[in-house]
Amino acid sequence: MECSKLNAKLIKIKAKVKGFLIIKKEKRNKPEQVIVIKKRNSILSTGFQNLLNAFQVYMSGATYKGKNANQAGIILTISPVQQITLPFASTPTISATENSAIITFSALDTSEDSYTATSEQLVTTSAGYNIPIATANITVTKNSDEILSFTWIITISLSIPPCIKYIPTTSPQSGGTNCNAFYGSNPCYSCKISSANSLYQGYSSSCTLVGLSSQYPQTNFITTQLFTDIFYNNYTKPSLNMFTQVNGTTIVIYTMYCMPYFFVGIENNSGVFASFSNNNEITCFSYSGSMSPEVEPIYFQVYFQNETQQYIGVQIEFTI
Repeated sequence: MECSKLNAKLIKIKAKVKGFLIIKKEKRNKPEQVIVIKKRNSILSTGFQNLLNAFQVYMSGATYKGKNANQAGIILTISPVQQITLPFASTPTISATENSAIITFSALDTSEDSYTATSEQLVTTSAGYNIPIATANITVTKNSDEILSFTWIITISLSIPPCIKYIPTTSPQSGGTNCNAFYGSNPCYSCKISSANSLYQGYSSSCTLVGLSSQYPQTNFITTQLFTDIFYNNYTKPSLNMFTQVNGTTIVIYTMYCMPYFFVGIENNSGVFASFSNNNEITCFSYSGSMSPEVEPIYFQVYFQNETQQYIGVQIEFTI
């Protein structure tokens, strides 16, 4: 059952990815002597597709088939046979506006080495893989008495339709449900469309909405974290499921209609999908080993009252 072959009810979102690199050079112990260089980077099309491939790994248990570099960080090319990898100085930072998601990578060279770098490459981590995603061609010379700092900023500009609310989140936010009774790794019996039952491996009862789901009941919403987690995460591979599809630079995240609420997020360090009904307080979910599919971060929530819309979810079309 491929998404491309479904007459699905999907919320369609467009996302434009761009970025630039800032290099700052300063004299050691003389911070007033600073040179700043900025340049727009080039997003690697194959690198971005590898990122989406890795997204499927931690969301759907797929097999990663892309490139895996030795280390994450910013790679400087010194000569045709010499490169320097500067590890990230800290975990990448996240910021957001009302229509964008921004992730910033920083690296620092405080050594007494002298060299001239002619190009730079950004290598990020996703689902345990180190993936080159962007390049820049800035020539910068470092002397032994100088410090170089690199700030690589990736911006995802979003076109969100009126039917879904974008919630800018700069830190992981919880959502989904909290439940009192857990029925283990058994197929859900509560789905109104019987063929959807097997998509969920567990179910719980006496459930209530939590986190953003409780703040925005009966609402479609999507958070910053979905977009920034694609570019950097430390998540792991769950059991194989069929809730996502990547085709080129388009992601579809969906399920068959089960109950009015549909949540997607991370629990136990990998992707979780859940469906919930306020009427009977039942939650059906892809099994993650716990009794309550309370996800943190929550990526999105879709609310469909009408079960005649058989398939629900979101489609995100990225351009670079």
